[in-house]
Amino acid sequence: MKLSSILTGSLSLITIAAVTILTVEELKAQEQAAIERNAVIEAEIADLQYQEQLQCMALNIYHEARSDSTLGQEAVGMVTMNRVYSDKYPDTICDVVYQSHLNSRGNPIRNKCQFSWYCDGKSDKIPNMPNNQTWQNAEFVAKAMLLQYNMTDTGDYFGITCGATHYHANYVVPNWIEDRGMDRVKQIGSHIFYKFD
Repeated sequence: MKLSSILTGSLSLITIAAVTILTVEELKAQEQAAIERNAVIEAEIADLQYQEQLQCMALNIYHEARSDSTLGQEAVGMVTMNRVYSDKYPDTICDVVYQSHLNSRGNPIRNKCQFSWYCDGKSDKIPNMPNNQTWQNAEFVAKAMLLQYNMTDTGDYFGITCGATHYHANYVVPNWIEDRGMDRVKQIGSHIFYKFD
């Protein structure tokens, strides 16, 4: 009986030792596979985040400047990016574009948004998307904007707006242009651009 228990115990130790050796090798392989899977997942997440930010930028350009020249659309995109890099505004394109005053239910208050199209009460649906040529132009400009800012990656790319964080259409006179430190930079297309000094 004792011999049987000892042999069984010995076999168990040998079996455990063999399993442990395999487990360490398998663990290393599994760890490497997990690292590779995580890299793929992180790349997919980064791509999804990029696509989301690109969509927000294109929507903003489309709704704010679709009738402007490419230069005017770029200027709107630059203001959006200048806000992203400013400490005074949110840190992502989507958060900048959708920044608004909210009611008690958490919904944007009409005409109290940073970009008027978002809460003006009109439909934000883009007709015949994605085949709409104006939408395609806005997407192209948005991609170019993200590429320019990604290439500099320092937040100091001011482009043709000279660092402007504000603009308005040339046919309106908003109250904020009188704010202390707000300087008019220039007019591009149908928009007049400003920045704080």
